Amino acid sequence: AGVPPRMVEDRSVDESGVDGIGLWMSQSQNPSDDISCFVQPSQETIDSVDSISQQAGDRLVVLMNPQWRNVDDALDAASKKGGVLGGFASFLGGKGNSLKRLDEMGFKDTLSIEGYVCRGGNIRMVKRFDSDWVVFAENDSATAYIRVGTSKNRPTYQDVDS
Repeated sequence: AGVPPRMVEDRSVDESGVDGIGLWMSQSQNPSDDISCFVQPSQETIDSVDSISQQAGDRLVVLMNPQWRNVDDALDAASKKGGVLGGFASFLGGKGNSLKRLDEMGFKDTLSIEGYVCRGGNIRMVKRFDSDWVVFAENDSATAYIRVGTSKNRPTYQDVDS
């Protein structure tokens, strides 16, 4: 028993005010139990994520529903290479620098739920921190999902299509 934590919402991390980005923080009786959770963080909030992570120290910081895709476009691919071109690609919107910073901050995927359409059918993929990816395909009547397999690496569209 005890007093439940107080929840505080901070919308100032959403500079545009329209992207739905937020920061939820718990304030517990014992500050070591506090948690910070960014909802829908984007590349533009990486500085805030870095700042809150530094302030949190060993306390939990969560990124819920981050708004960067797993698929790379030309800027994303270039931004991961580093150097002048990589820096310029990151400046123009490539996610490479943001992902590198998250990695340096120690962020790890703990639960991923993703999906896409393959040959007109919905595909869902689930990965927990301690498991392989589990792939599900929607049945022909679109009423349920069928487990179709597992994969150590994130399955691509081409993997599922074959």
